[in-house]
Amino acid sequence: MPKPSMVMGALVGIGLAGTIHGETARAADCTSLLARFNTAVQARSLEDAKKAESAIAGDAVCGASLIQVQNTRAALELVIAEALPANSPERETLTVDADKPQVSWKAAAVLGALRFEQRRFADAAGTYMRAIEIVKDATKTPHAPAPELISEILDRATQARLLAANEQAPGSVFVASAKDHRDGSVGGVMSEDVRGFHPVSIPLPIRFDFNSAQLSPIGQQAVNELLSAIQQQHPAQIILVGHTDAVGSDEYNMRLSAERLKAVERALREAGVSQPIQGVAMGKRQPLRVVDPASLTQEDINALNRRVEWRRR
Repeated sequence: MPKPSMVMGALVGIGLAGTIHGETARAADCTSLLARFNTAVQARSLEDAKKAESAIAGDAVCGASLIQVQNTRAALELVIAEALPANSPERETLTVDADKPQVSWKAAAVLGALRFEQRRFADAAGTYMRAIEIVKDATKTPHAPAPELISEILDRATQARLLAANEQAPGSVFVASAKDHRDGSVGGVMSEDVRGFHPVSIPLPIRFDFNSAQLSPIGQQAVNELLSAIQQQHPAQIILVGHTDAVGSDEYNMRLSAERLKAVERALREAGVSQPIQGVAMGKRQPLRVVDPASLTQEDINALNRRVEWRRR
């Protein structure tokens, strides 16, 4: 989750009227509206900030500043929410409202963390991936977050997807990666480039029947998505790394992960993939680095370790 100090940083030095150029800066009504909004934010008056935001949205000239205004109001809501008790209903309400315009990656990331804590893993995965697409959109995010923050959001999104797909838990579901906001291609955690950050290893929820190399329904959906990404991104080589949980002997898990990789390769070949495919069986030797292990059960950890990773060179 983004730290409170980072969110607070969004409120420092705000001067919206001073950052707007051309006709907008010369429009007296718009300048007045922006000043009202600015004053409300500095006073941390959410009610007044929302009233000013509504007026800005309805102003033909000032409306050009709406995304910046919505981002700032979302940051204010997050700061107010952060000061409330963790289990406060109002805190959740503020976080959800901050995310509603879908222009703030910070709001989406904080809401994703909340859904993860609530064990609503499918919702968390979708929300984190929305954060990734907002980061990729320079109109909504003029200044990209640091690479380590992008990496953390990607990690959280992939882990929420893996947990949502845990077929040994009730309500398991495949969460499709977000569509790229620019052209509708496979985006989200499958993105090649997130504002200059290039994900190298992507854990995929490729699931199999218990004690088997037979793809499960969720596993087949994950393979189909991988196929779409390969067809769209045209990697010269495909590297797949198979992992299992720690249950059973090392020899057994190495053999199982190798058999499962062969099943994935076979499915890709049958679908027409012609690039070289390298499979690396790891068994239980390389457990996933878990973001928040204290909040998870042992079965959750096992589900995270049962994965196939797509590695890009």
